[in-house]
Parts: sequence; C-alpha cells; structure tokens
Amino acid sequence: MSRIYKILFLLATIIFFYGCKDSTHEDKRSVRKVKIAVVLTNDSYDRWKRIMDMAQKNISEATDICPVFEFYDEDNHDMMTLAYELANDESIASVVGCENDANTEILAYQMSRLKRFKPMFTFNTSQEVIRKYSRMGFMWGFSESDITQSEIILTQIATEVVYKEVALIANKSSYGQTFIDWFAFQASELGLVPVKISTYDNIDEIAPIMEELSSLYCPIVCIPNSSTEAVEMIKHTRNGYFSHKAFSKKTLEALKKSGSGDDYMMQGVTLVPDPSSGFHDVYEARYGETPIMGEAQLYDAIMVTCLAYAISSEFGTTLNNAVSELLANEERHLGGWTSNGINIAFDQIVTGHTVPAVSGATGDFDFSPDKHTIINSSTYAVQYMSKFQFYQTDYVSRGTIKGSSEYGAWIWNKVYDQDFDYKQEDAKLKPCAGNKAVLIATSTGWENYRHQADILGYYQQLKKNNFTDDDIILIMADDIAYNTKNPYPGQITRDNRQLDNLYTDVEIDYRLDEITPWDLKEILLGKSSERLPIVLNSENHDNVLLVWSGHGTPGTLLWNENQKTVTGKFMSELLREMHSTGKYRKMFGIIESCYSGSIAAECVGVPQLLLMTAANDKETSKAELYVPLWRTYLTNCFSSAILQALHTQNSDGYSIRDLYTEAFSKTMGSHVTLYNVENFGNMFFNYVSDYFVNYDRSWLE
Repeated sequence: MSRIYKILFLLATIIFFYGCKDSTHEDKRSVRKVKIAVVLTNDSYDRWKRIMDMAQKNISEATDICPVFEFYDEDNHDMMTLAYELANDESIASVVGCENDANTEILAYQMSRLKRFKPMFTFNTSQEVIRKYSRMGFMWGFSESDITQSEIILTQIATEVVYKEVALIANKSSYGQTFIDWFAFQASELGLVPVKISTYDNIDEIAPIMEELSSLYCPIVCIPNSSTEAVEMIKHTRNGYFSHKAFSKKTLEALKKSGSGDDYMMQGVTLVPDPSSGFHDVYEARYGETPIMGEAQLYDAIMVTCLAYAISSEFGTTLNNAVSELLANEERHLGGWTSNGINIAFDQIVTGHTVPAVSGATGDFDFSPDKHTIINSSTYAVQYMSKFQFYQTDYVSRGTIKGSSEYGAWIWNKVYDQDFDYKQEDAKLKPCAGNKAVLIATSTGWENYRHQADILGYYQQLKKNNFTDDDIILIMADDIAYNTKNPYPGQITRDNRQLDNLYTDVEIDYRLDEITPWDLKEILLGKSSERLPIVLNSENHDNVLLVWSGHGTPGTLLWNENQKTVTGKFMSELLREMHSTGKYRKMFGIIESCYSGSIAAECVGVPQLLLMTAANDKETSKAELYVPLWRTYLTNCFSSAILQALHTQNSDGYSIRDLYTEAFSKTMGSHVTLYNVENFGNMFFNYVSDYFVNYDRSWLE
C-alpha cells in the first residue's frame, strides 16, 4: 500500500471510530441518544461491532440522533428472563435479535405481551416465527422467510434438465422445519419428484442418512443448523445443494482441519445484500472481506430505529407506527443507507414535509405492513465451493422466480390442481334417506387447540343445517374449554377476534382417552355394547360424513399423539367392511393431518367412498392464526378454507368440485387432494349439501 493510501486509511479509521459527538446538523439541536438492545452471538461480536460503529458514525454525522447499544450474547443468557427485561425496559427504544430461531421466538413472545409494543427487528428466517408474530405490528424482518430460499434452491435444481427427483435432509430445528414443511409442496410445483425427506436431531445421525440418500442418485437439499453439521454433510456427498447456514468461514476452516484433501464440493444459496445498494462494495473495500449474513440487516435495523424515532418525535406517533410509515413508502432513494442518504431523509422529517423515501443496506424496503411486516423480497447469491473457497455465480430473488415468500405464500395461485371427468357417470343408487356424521379430533393438549376447535367448527356447521346430536358422533379429548391456559374458560373459538363460542350446547359422545382405535372400528361398524352404547346407526341408504383432525406421519394417523395404530391399511380395511356391511350409501371423508394423502391412497378402490386430504403423502399440513398470548394456533389452513366456504356458499348447487377448488386455492404449503374419485362419482354433480345438510326426507317414507 502506498504512503498516501496509508495516510488516507488512517484518517478514515480515526473518523470512523469517533462515535457520538455534538451534532453538526445545521439546526444545532443537542444530541438525542437512542438506546438499542442487540441480542446476537458473541462468536461474531467483532463483526457486529463493526456494523454498530458504522451505523453510529453515519447516523450521528447526518442527524442530531446518536444510537447507543447494549449488546447481549444470546448463548449466555436465560432468554426468557432477558427477553422479559428488555421488553419492559422503557429506556430501550428497540431490540434487534436473534441468530437462533428458538431465541427469536422467545424474544418475540415477551415483546408481544406488552400492551404497548416496542419495535423488534430480526433477520431470522424461520417461517414459524414469522407466521406467529409478524402480523402483530411490532416485529420487523429484514430477511424473507426460508419458504423462498427453499424454492430458490429447488428452482436451481429444476433448471438442470438431467434431474427429475430430489431428496431432503434437514435438522429438526425451527430453522429446518420450514424446509421440511415446504420441500415436497414446492418440488411438486416445480415438476420434481420428492423421493425422500430425512430429518435428524444429532450430528451423529447425518452420516448414515447421507449414505442412504446418496444411493438414490439425485440432488440432495441439505439444511444444516450449524457449520459443523454442514461439514458432516459435505463429507458424504458431492451432489448437495445447501442453504445459507453452510456458507460460512467456520465451514471452510472445519473442512481444512479435517485433513481429507481439498476436493470437497458444495453448492447452494445464501442471503446477501442487494448488490444495487452498494453496501457490499463499501464493506469489502473497507474491511477486505465480504459481509456475513445479518450485518446488512443489523445496520438497517439501527438506521430505521433512529429515523422512526425522529418521525415519532416530530409527528407525535408511536415508534412502531413510524416504522410502519417509513417502510410502507413505495418511493425509493438509492443509497439511502449512507450518511448522505440519511441526512436527506432526516431533513425531510424535521422540516415537517413528509415521511421520506429510504432504502437500506439490504436493498429496497419492499414491505407491505398492512398485511405483513416482513420484507417481501430478499437477495440470494448462488454459490459453490471449490478448494476451500466460495465462488459466486449469480444473484436471484423472488422477483426472478415464480416466488412464494411468506407474504406471497398466502396469495400464490397454484396451478397443479386435479382435473375431473365432466362426463363420469355415477353408480345407480337408491335415493338418500338421511345423513350421519362422525367427527373426530385425535390430539390432546393446549398446544393442539386447533384440532378440537376445527372439529367443533364442523359440528356447529352441521347443527345449523338440521343435524341433531343423534345424527352426529363427536369424539374429542375435551381438555381445551376449561384448560388452565384458556383465558376464556368454557369457550373455544377459531377466531379470537370474534370469540364465537364453538363449545356452546356441545354433546360429546366419547372422550379421546375413553376409547381406542379398535373401539372406533366397532363404533363405525355399528356394533354397540355396554361400554360403547353410542354407535353409527346408518344404513345403506344414508350418506355419511367423516371428518378427522389431528397429527399424522407417513402412513399413519396418530391417536392421542403417541399411538401409531391407525395405518392406511387399518383405515382401508375398516372402510371396506363398512361398505360391505351396508353402513353407508355414499361416504365423504375429510382428513386434516400431515401426510394425510398416504392414508387416503391406501383406501383407493373402496366403493362409493371419496376422501379429501389436507396434504398429499409427502407433505405436512399447515396451522393458521397463531395467538401469541395464548401460545397456540386456533385453526388449520385446510379446515379454515373448507369451513369458510361452507359458511359463505349456498349449499344447493355447490358441488364437491367447487369445494375442492376453494380448498385447494386457499390452502398454502400443501396440495389438497381428492382420492378415489373414479369409485365415487362425478365431482361436478355430487353436491356438498349431500353431506352437510340434513333435509326433511319424510316424504320418501
């Protein structure tokens, strides 16, 4: 380096670390300090310190505001206690954190308990954290959910014509769960066959799983939760496509230490700042290395907090409202994160003009706060590793692919729905004489609130449509209404904003712990006994509705969470026996569970039976409407779509095909599927009212 460059570098360094000082802004206001809590890992403290210093310098240079920081190592604190203290510390304007998804959720939970929320900023990418808290108006995310990262990885694979199949290995963490939940769904949408989904708890499980997956001779989507897990995966495959947690210096260092040569290969995508923001170039020129995941997001969180503080002070609004207004501005100001850009924005605020247009180190602030407080589009770098170096080949974002960001996922109009034969003929059956229904919620506990709530939603819908309790067999745990965690004892709802009590006038026939799956078989076959006095009293001229809501694994519906006894074979044999013994005219089954398609597929061939599932055989079903203060979901996407359709549609003339289309288009993250159509009848001329409305049929007698 020449002498002149050394002098310039020294001067820049002195100015950079000068810190808060008297404002040089022309209005000569005294310095206003804004305290920000930063909760990240100590492992990368030097990198976080760089960003805090950079932001402090730029902001205090451009405004009369100076951010000051309290740093907490998330790995060395009891997060529940720390989060509570930060949430209630009125001296702290905002909180930024965490790296660990579980810690982010704890932080968000404590923040959500305040009557007056304070802003929380995160670059966490777990869909569960985002779905639970992002719509409450206090959690602001500068990274998209991993729903998008999952799709971008699969898109990279799908564009290579040679591949038709794909497999997944993922850690059973909240981070890995996003990929587990969306992998099969997105692979199918992109024309790939998801042949295997493998999960693990411990690093020792990785090697045998990788050996099994490698024998499939297809790309393996690898989702490690740490660099050490990434190394173990890299060592066992040359065909892995990795998520962003694998692309770190720690991964390279660990591979070098392994002493097994330098011929390791890996490829995948990692979150990076938008290249048009200029942040990457400035950072690399200043520090001689590229920014790591989170640095640009931390900078933006600090900058937005300070500008929002200025807006709040000038216009008398809350800090979160100010953040919302700032991020909702659709105009853009390139380079808005620099000292000059911040100065322009600040001038617009203090002169009382308007909320300024800003952009961040991450790129444009593409937010839709009326619907979501998580950025709608992140930038990913397509990278590969060779000889212990990472090389970048391209930038991609949601705008460059079909896209299913966390916001977009709820409005994505999927096109891979089923086609049905309009000319299919129904079997000649005698007229329907009556309707019966069996409603079963097979989970227990407050955390599974949604399954019983949904079953009661169906129950109340049937009661409105002339079903009596003699027409309905209701089976559920009944441990929710008076649960000690229920803030409204005696009430169950699917929407806490309306609090319609679904527990009103409910007649439960069997509590879940009173019967077994073998008892259920006796009940459905109509075999009453002293212990099972209430059974299905249907005959071969009755239509039967069966609704099942609970958990599932591939090939099994769980009964009471821990009894894997209701297999596809069990259900198939039971339904065949129901038909052969004349227990129904036609039967329509609705199954809400993960991997529910694996059960329905076993039942194909049973006469006059139709099954509609929340997911196919490789997909999880998705919960909906999380209430942080209750710490539980109130409903499932699939059941919510069906119940909404039943509530709003006129049942007369509303076909099963119409119901399927409605459920398919509004159930995100899984493919709603109809099974056994060919043995049931025409989807256009079999109607929802045949199963959900009990007409007066006395004239048939």
